[in-house]
Amino acid sequence: MAVISTSHSGIMTNVIVKSESGAPRGSIYHHFPEGKEQLAEDAIKWTSERVLAHLRAGTAVTASEVLKRFIAMWRQVVVSSGGTAGCVVAGVALDTDAREAGQIDVVRSTFRSWVKLLAELLEAVGVPSARATPIALATVAGMEGALILCRAEGNAKPLDAVAEELMRLLPPETSSRPVASGKRRG
Repeated sequence: MAVISTSHSGIMTNVIVKSESGAPRGSIYHHFPEGKEQLAEDAIKWTSERVLAHLRAGTAVTASEVLKRFIAMWRQVVVSSGGTAGCVVAGVALDTDAREAGQIDVVRSTFRSWVKLLAELLEAVGVPSARATPIALATVAGMEGALILCRAEGNAKPLDAVAEELMRLLPPETSSRPVASGKRRG
């Protein structure tokens, strides 16, 4: 899973090249001749391919299982990084001028593809189509916001709280299982 520990600015480039690869900063331009914009777009595409593949590989038979699969994937990112990692797509979205075409278009199409697939998966397990897309949108938005809060807090507690509330959006007949953290509150 592609994660980002800083924004997509020059700091990110230094972190990725030095921390992850041990390579000197200049080598990034050999692999990404268009610079940090190309790096960011490639990171988004790589992340999105993995998110979509992860969701498609699921065998959910209930709506709660669909959401749990998406939530558990992001929870693993938070837990494995000790609360320091998040989503590269959100990082680029926050660091990109929304009025300029290019990277923001990649961000937009990525989030839309996640919402679309989640909605399709929810419909496939019986969520009415009029509810599937709003629930999918709330799930993506909730997880992205939770990832930011997890980074600020340094733990998965915000994600677990958001996950619990997202499960409440599901129609009663499709939300009979406990949330990703394994416990259900009150």
